[in-house]
Amino acid sequence: MHFFVKATLAPQTERQSIRWISTYVAVFFVALATTQLFAYENFPGIIASFGLPLNDVGVKLVAALIVISEIFAIPFLLRMKLSPLMRIISLKSGWIVLLFWLVIGIWQNTVDFKIPNTGLFGSEIILPCGWWTISFITIFIVLMVYSTIGLWPFGRIHHRAKK
Repeated sequence: MHFFVKATLAPQTERQSIRWISTYVAVFFVALATTQLFAYENFPGIIASFGLPLNDVGVKLVAALIVISEIFAIPFLLRMKLSPLMRIISLKSGWIVLLFWLVIGIWQNTVDFKIPNTGLFGSEIILPCGWWTISFITIFIVLMVYSTIGLWPFGRIHHRAKK
């Protein structure tokens, strides 16, 4: 049990590109969280405008969980000193955020009514809905896959045969 609580250093990466890409994804999460928190009082209203089957409490809960997940995703990507359990939580938080925004992007582009703001960057940066949001999030999903493989906390996922 002590293994999951004691903070350890992140595994070293072999390639510099993994460090750069994971830092880039972390900056993306910082930008999301910062812009959403800047006018957080409006963020639940944006979530409510998506037309999801949620009541007022559910909308506020989703808004809070999204911002918290964005913040929790940052330590894994920046290779901070964390316990293995927190490293897993941080990794999963990043995936939850990206998959949430992908589902919301698909939802926004398939419903009948017009949604004025994607909500990706909160209420201060108004971005109209479009298929660009799905493409944008898909790019970050690909970068997150690369970061996850490169920063996997439990040893190597793949081993190359030495010749």
